[in-house]
Amino acid sequence: MAIKNRSAIRGIARQMLRDEIEDSEDSDFAIDELELHINECMVEVSQRSPREVKEIVSASNKSGTATATTASHLIDTTKSQFVAGDVGKTVYNSTDGTEALVTAYTSASDITLATNIMASGENYTIYCGGGANPRDVSVAEITDLIEVEKAEYPTRQWPRNFRDCSVFGSVATLDVDSAPDDGDEIFLYCYKVHSLTESTSTLSPQLEKVLVEGVVAKAAQAWCAEQMRKDIVPSSVKLHQNWADRQFIIYQNSLNSITKTRVWEFYSPG
Repeated sequence: MAIKNRSAIRGIARQMLRDEIEDSEDSDFAIDELELHINECMVEVSQRSPREVKEIVSASNKSGTATATTASHLIDTTKSQFVAGDVGKTVYNSTDGTEALVTAYTSASDITLATNIMASGENYTIYCGGGANPRDVSVAEITDLIEVEKAEYPTRQWPRNFRDCSVFGSVATLDVDSAPDDGDEIFLYCYKVHSLTESTSTLSPQLEKVLVEGVVAKAAQAWCAEQMRKDIVPSSVKLHQNWADRQFIIYQNSLNSITKTRVWEFYSPG
């Protein structure tokens, strides 16, 4: 069965709603209205049966001592270890307990900070943006993230070194005894929202079917609720509403049928 695109999903939903088959101004359901329902149902379907993706991130764990005092800069000519990728990360001054975000990269020995926290002779550590520990890694760049199920560190070994992982905001924290070194590779096993474009889809045929059922149910209910549809003959209002409600029950039953059984595992930190 060929993978369907967004236009095909709208077309099938229109047929089930007995609307015009093609997108047009004469359709009862506007494209943007159906797109709203598609996007909502995509999230609901993904929460029950998510897309499974392995994301690769890097640890941030640089430390050193400032060698000069320049307002809102961190200067370290001893290690000269800064890179452009440090922009957006957190600098922690362990001498006086302050922190600031890196806002610009000048050279391997000079980065700009959002606030003036560093002076010559003071010690620092650089963590990921929003992080407070070398075990923290940023998940801010991982799009459509629902959940991080587990981590792997060190990577590419057998047996695999799976680790527990917790997420708060845009930061994932690995439960490991020894903190990773700067730049170490870390695998995050993620649950994500499925993707559906005009050319690609990560939905299986079964999930596409559930998606269509959800779009039809939500569109039908919204159609009945719109000023109770002045164009519905009063005696048939209940008939239309009952049909919409039945479609919603079908959708809910289908969601239940695709819900993945979760088995919680706990992994050793060392």
